[in-house]
Amino acid sequence: MEHIIFYFCSPKTETFNNFKIMDLNSIISSLTSNNLIGEIAKKFNIDTNKIIDVIKAAIPKFLSAMQKNAGTAAGASSLLQALSSHAGQGFGINIEDGMKILQKVFGGNLGSVISGLSGQTSTTNDQVSNILASVAPNLLSVLGKNTAGAANIGNILGGLLGGATGGSSNTGSNAGSVLGGLLGKMFKK
Repeated sequence: MEHIIFYFCSPKTETFNNFKIMDLNSIISSLTSNNLIGEIAKKFNIDTNKIIDVIKAAIPKFLSAMQKNAGTAAGASSLLQALSSHAGQGFGINIEDGMKILQKVFGGNLGSVISGLSGQTSTTNDQVSNILASVAPNLLSVLGKNTAGAANIGNILGGLLGGATGGSSNTGSNAGSVLGGLLGKMFKK
């Protein structure tokens, strides 16, 4: 079985000892290198640089919330199902699906996440909400394509977050989380 660990500092997606490594830049590039940013800008009249700023600030929050949700068997199963169902989808705006994803991922914290990102990126709450709802299904598509066949989504997300900070995340004895942190330390320069 191939293990997948996302890692923030690597310049591209690569494989290391059967571990697929995807860095934050690859995720952001996947979301911004197509027409999605232009579609969001046109539909909601938002500057493209602001959209990119919101995406960059939001991705770690998405991953952290998804990891927390994957901490239970039901949450992990639900997340794997969502990733699997979005893996084959093309990029585009689907606000209804995006809002469902946001509610599922952030739950009762969605309002504070939106206002926090708004303050951090000098955008309005409505702009952040529209950007997040537009990006959410596309993020699941990117992650779904890179997690196909994964058995433990908590370890995958823990590895990504561990690599981001240069250490492991606090997810108990999840070997993937620890390994993600170790890989983060090994490759971080």
